[in-house]
Amino acid sequence: MTAGYFDRSLTAYGQEGMPCAQCGTLIRREHFMNRSSLFCPRCQPVPLLRG
Repeated sequence: MTAGYFDRSLTAYGQEGMPCAQCGTLIRREHFMNRSSLFCPRCQPVPLLRG
């Protein structure tokens, strides 16, 4: 499956369960609001909420 221009610019796109190209941590998928996002939990940690 190809992703068009996303395939060239987003390193996590379509890589769920594969190792991150920078650190080797497995790429994760998070679901929210009928959508999902792929990211490396080490290179792209979830931001802390300010309160």
